[in-house]
Amino acid sequence: MNAARTARLLIDGYSLLHRDPDLKPYLNRNLALARQLLVRKAERAADLFDRETTIVFDGRGGTGLAEGAGTDVAIVFAPPQFTADTVIERLVHADPAPERILVVTSDRLERQTVEAAGAESMSCGDFLDLVGSRAESFKRPRKRDGDKSATLGDYFPE
Repeated sequence: MNAARTARLLIDGYSLLHRDPDLKPYLNRNLALARQLLVRKAERAADLFDRETTIVFDGRGGTGLAEGAGTDVAIVFAPPQFTADTVIERLVHADPAPERILVVTSDRLERQTVEAAGAESMSCGDFLDLVGSRAESFKRPRKRDGDKSATLGDYFPE
């Protein structure tokens, strides 16, 4: 993945929900809460990557866009006759610069399809690892030669 040239992040919502160990426990108890927590996590990832972010959920079991109100992350529920995969594929095909899109899904066929259309793709596991490592780099101070105490600048990645 060439993050420098990626301008848009498309996330297969349920694919990521099922692979995120922090959110998986909520799937059977409270799906709406699980989706909201995923949106919050995606907001933090969008801040880390500074990318336009859209989460696409299958329409089954989803209602409206109200869950995305007040967020910088766009939330889309696929119409009942389509899947999230179909919506993601259409978004990639409709974009004038698909090479600037990164699709996050663990569906191998979906990844192949969007790559054939010019987009890049990443598995949900790899995305979670990348987001986790980027978030950690903001928490840990950088060590400087000869410095005994950390300064504010030590908490920013190089």
